[in-house]
Amino acid sequence: MPEQKTLSLKRAIGQMIIAGFEGTSLPIPLLGALTKGEIGGVILFSRNFESREQIAKLVSEIHAIPSPYPIWVGIDQEGGKVQRIGESFGSPKIPAAQDIGHMTVDQAETIARHASRDLKSLGFDINFAPVLDIHTNPDNPIIASRAFGSTPEKVIEYAIPTFKAMMEEGIIPCGKHFPGHGDTSQDSHTDLPEVMHGLQRLRDVELRPFAAAIQAGIPLIMSAHIVMTGLGERYPSTLSPQIMTGLLREELGFKGVIVSDDLEMDAIIDRFSLIKAVLLGIHAGCDAFLVCRSQYLWLPLCSQILAEAQKDDALSERIFASAHRILEVKRQYMS
Repeated sequence: MPEQKTLSLKRAIGQMIIAGFEGTSLPIPLLGALTKGEIGGVILFSRNFESREQIAKLVSEIHAIPSPYPIWVGIDQEGGKVQRIGESFGSPKIPAAQDIGHMTVDQAETIARHASRDLKSLGFDINFAPVLDIHTNPDNPIIASRAFGSTPEKVIEYAIPTFKAMMEEGIIPCGKHFPGHGDTSQDSHTDLPEVMHGLQRLRDVELRPFAAAIQAGIPLIMSAHIVMTGLGERYPSTLSPQIMTGLLREELGFKGVIVSDDLEMDAIIDRFSLIKAVLLGIHAGCDAFLVCRSQYLWLPLCSQILAEAQKDDALSERIFASAHRILEVKRQYMS
């Protein structure tokens, strides 16, 4: 791990941003931002790949950037319909979580190990998995087969060994999508789903896999862009202090890194400017923010956050807290 230098406010902000890009090579603006410590991580997608050798070379080039702090490289490699590196690139086929839920737990663990070894061989640090949502709504257009089952017990039974196997193979897992996207009837990529359940129902069902994962030591949890209408919320959970801090931090006791789902999803970007969403998210309790495609969105972001933080001590304090939390996870799992 590179020698860590004094953490400035600008670099603290940079740690909070995980950016994506178009094309199969690192764009010059992103290379510059990573080199200056103004972006803390990269997420890659199928659009960034053309061969197995190119994937490994791209990830290696990102890690070789002389950034003042480690750069983590992540991917969505859940399995089923969400597998960015498939068999055509020499990776093992990963069954959908729903199908894994019909296997034995030992088989589930073996699948997670093989997938994680494959990602590790390509140089990845984070797999944004497993899904901790419960498939309680048959009409759910986005979770469905991505969930291990339709009860909290089933999800817990399979998700915990899955993410533990990932960690043992050197891949950082990220449980998602808090506080539970399973009982929605809309897709947050295109709409803003609402959940009408009250707090007791959430405690009895949706929150249980997250609570179990936290108890078992999961280091990252991803937020959901869903409105918890039943709790009186108006903002998506990603931007809600009641959800991110009240439920996830205080009630469930999560001390790891909270990562937003992609801020370019319509549930967010159709309703907020990117800087507004990030500022709300920081105050809500999010530590890191995914901006998965457009450099025209993430490129000016650090400067915009910096301008706000320089005149708001509470915001600045929150930023440093998140950056130190991120750096601690990097130190622990990327050394």
